[in-house]
Amino acid sequence: MKKSLPKYPETIITSKKGVNFVREVVESAGCIFHKIDQDNDLGIDAIIELVRNNLPLSKQIGIQIKSGKTFFNEKKDQCFIPVENHFEYWKNYPLPVYGIIYVPSLKSANWINIKKYLNNYGPCCKIKFNRTKINIFNSANFMKYFICEVINELPEVSFNEALSLFNSKYRSEIYLGMILLFNIAPNKLEMWDIFIKFFKRNSYASIPPLLIYYFAHIPWHGDIAYHGEGFSQKIKLHVQKLFNKFEKQDVAKLLRFIDKENMIARGTIGQSVEAIISSIKNRDQLLLDNIHDRQQPMFIRECAAIIYAYHHRKDALPVLKSLSRQGSYYAEELWIFINENGWIDLYG
Repeated sequence: MKKSLPKYPETIITSKKGVNFVREVVESAGCIFHKIDQDNDLGIDAIIELVRNNLPLSKQIGIQIKSGKTFFNEKKDQCFIPVENHFEYWKNYPLPVYGIIYVPSLKSANWINIKKYLNNYGPCCKIKFNRTKINIFNSANFMKYFICEVINELPEVSFNEALSLFNSKYRSEIYLGMILLFNIAPNKLEMWDIFIKFFKRNSYASIPPLLIYYFAHIPWHGDIAYHGEGFSQKIKLHVQKLFNKFEKQDVAKLLRFIDKENMIARGTIGQSVEAIISSIKNRDQLLLDNIHDRQQPMFIRECAAIIYAYHHRKDALPVLKSLSRQGSYYAEELWIFINENGWIDLYG
């Protein structure tokens, strides 16, 4: 009778491959990998202590490592991490928590900031994320992107690499590419042309609000905190010419960034929207076109009316009264205030 032999589970082999892959990346970068014994694993597989140029960065992170094709959707090129009963544990863990998915067939891994994901999306069954250029977990990207993300530094990349990220189909790469471009090349005409084209061809929902804040650096306003390279007069004139070519729909798109809770006030995105629109040569006509367009949402028309009234004071009363008669309670209140005081101060 043939004796049966114990089998070493394939799942353990696959799991070890993932841990060993991550360990190799971490240690080859000169950082320290502290594996947590499986008996003490409550949802954190290891602690990574970050080191750069042989000096500790005084930063540690917890990591959850998943390995195998069951955590990878090849068709969608998407990774996922089961949350199960770890939501509160990960969310309240004293260190930043990152998830790393290793796919043995690709000999590649990708990472996600678990805490940030859970804070953004709340309780969920799975953490899903796309495989992108910037979340590849390998020796080349570990120092370049991963550590920079953990310690909140911008990676050092060329203009072309930043542009490549900005042209990505993934929001995370578009966002990082935009920040990098703005910091690398604030006085490069090409960068501003790219930003304007992006704004004009994309829907409101696809545009990061940060881009509107960047636009406001040209007309400027008192609550811009900028400490980088100053903007040349050539750049200011060039971008202002582009703003002056904005049409009714572009102004409407800008107005959509104003949020109902904060409206137009100091330190809000509405302040940046107002600064941009107010700088446009044909501002008044563009605002009136949006105010009188009954196809536009009332909130957009009201925001346009606020900026118009800010500049024209009592001369704006007929416009406000007309909007009020169409059902705008806000326009009525604004009409009363300006009629009594003669002006409106958005930033007082």
